[in-house]
Amino acid sequence: VDLGKTDGDPRFYSYARAAIAPWWDAESPPPAILRLRAKLQEREHLYEKALADLEQLLEQVPDDAQALLECANINRVLGRYEAARAACQKLSSVAGIVPQTLCSAPIQAVTGRAEDAYEAFAQILPLAREQLPSTVPWITTLQAEISTALGRDETAERHFREGLKLQPGDQYLLRAYADFLLDRSRADEALELLREHTRDTGILLRAAIAARRAGDAELAATWTRQLEMRFEEIRLRGGEPHGRFEARHALELKDDPETALELALANWNKQKETRDTRNVLEAAVAARNPAAAAPVLAFLAEHNNEHLILRNLATQLEAMR
Repeated sequence: VDLGKTDGDPRFYSYARAAIAPWWDAESPPPAILRLRAKLQEREHLYEKALADLEQLLEQVPDDAQALLECANINRVLGRYEAARAACQKLSSVAGIVPQTLCSAPIQAVTGRAEDAYEAFAQILPLAREQLPSTVPWITTLQAEISTALGRDETAERHFREGLKLQPGDQYLLRAYADFLLDRSRADEALELLREHTRDTGILLRAAIAARRAGDAELAATWTRQLEMRFEEIRLRGGEPHGRFEARHALELKDDPETALELALANWNKQKETRDTRNVLEAAVAARNPAAAAPVLAFLAEHNNEHLILRNLATQLEAMR
């Protein structure tokens, strides 16, 4: 699993699954297997199964801080913010302030308290450097994303660069910074940032978009073909490509907003992170179909999401009604 995270090569996750194959369908495997099985199921976006394994693990080890944190994160991804907060509340009795903040602040960031989330991360950063240095790059990336959401570009870029100094090859960070650059018409910089990291599918997608916007049609076409081959390989293995990637591929590389909207909505019904939400709104704008985005707009309003890009897209859709 660690190799898969580092290299972006999905085969390593398959090796991990093969290693625990005797327990894959077991109803009551040992805690260590439950933890790993949940992580692999989360990786495949089998969120309900992952949660079931984590809940079974917590029945055996109620004070398992990592399991509580992962429960909160999965529920946040699903848009179940009350369930996520409940897991964070349980975590507060078994873990220190750094894990507590890593649990609660990402929820605050998408439910009308982005400023509080940013300040919470700023407060724990010195302690994290001392006690849990492995969390510092993640905290820095989250600070960058919150700053982006609030329209504080200089602060966001400073945090992105800090993160890259700490972990130059971190895939999530590279994806997030690339999106930041693409949103600001800095495709050439995004292309150079990503060029050597295209083993990761999310990075390959962004690299193809960056090449296209930078005017390198040949490179964009090459990477687009590679991306489509990866989608096909996943289907041949009996899986489904990540809807988040396929939707963006359809909109930004194939100029097919109707297909993009269909894919984005299907994906959003499974998970509701910022990029998932944005894909729906962008495709709905491109397809001139504001009605299709109504559930997404209602969700954003219900939870008082403050992300400026999402709000601007919502305004465009409201103007089409």
